[in-house]
Amino acid sequence: MKGIIKIIILFFIFIHANNSIANTINIIYTVDNNPITNVEINNEITYLKLLSKGLQNMEDESLVMYASKSIIREKIKEVEILKYFKFGFNDEIVNQNLFKLISSLGINNISEFEEQIKNLNLSKEYFKKKIEIEILWNQIIFNKYKNKLSIDEDKIKDSLKDRLNNSKNEIEEYYLYEILFSPSSSYKLKEEVEKIKNSINEIGFENTARVFSISASSSNGGDIGWIKKNQLSKQIANKIENLENLEISDLIDVPNGKLILMLKDKRKLKVKVSFDEEFKKALMMERNKQLNRFSTIYFKKVELNTVINEK
Repeated sequence: MKGIIKIIILFFIFIHANNSIANTINIIYTVDNNPITNVEINNEITYLKLLSKGLQNMEDESLVMYASKSIIREKIKEVEILKYFKFGFNDEIVNQNLFKLISSLGINNISEFEEQIKNLNLSKEYFKKKIEIEILWNQIIFNKYKNKLSIDEDKIKDSLKDRLNNSKNEIEEYYLYEILFSPSSSYKLKEEVEKIKNSINEIGFENTARVFSISASSSNGGDIGWIKKNQLSKQIANKIENLENLEISDLIDVPNGKLILMLKDKRKLKVKVSFDEEFKKALMMERNKQLNRFSTIYFKKVELNTVINEK
């Protein structure tokens, strides 16, 4: 009952924040005694809607839930980061990522960007802080787990040789979206899968990924882009090779949970394949996959040790 009341309160705040950004600042949550206010949740909604036009069609109640989840997750990371780093010493890489973000939004220059976000009551520093949080979080993960990366180069080479020898200089690529989740228990798996499928039917795959996925791609609606078939595991390749565009895969078991994929598009390219280049890409993909898995594991550990209160 308390959760329902909380959503109603947050929904009320959201509706009125659009008109006046709320005359009163209220603390809605605390994360290890660090407050999250109604204004911050409203700003998060504005930020997320700017990044993804698809959110314009999400119901307000779902938007509030998604924004709350997003900002709590970010606050947990920020609290953990401050145990190891100070903010404000990564301007070069932060600015590089900011320019990439601006470009992805179809904005021509920094002045146009600043003018647009000013009208939304956001600031450039607001975006830079978010970018720096992700950069420093990834640095923590790399520092903690770099010696635990286990990459079998011979296995990757053998797999790559086998696939390239049978490709006839034709590479198949898939444009994929993902939802990665960790069931609360084996008993609730069927119930949680049904909940996700119902959400996909109601608000679409991308918005469902934003709400339910624990992968780093959740902020992009689960978008993981074009992936070559020879870069996928045989298990995953077998699950998606016969899918039609916009069709959803069966549930896939992965080390850090359960995975659902959506095929957005596929294509075959006639290319002269460089084994060395493909091997480098396969190594990087495996490295990033393992680091993402460690990131999910570490976040769960930190989250369990974080005191989160609703006010």
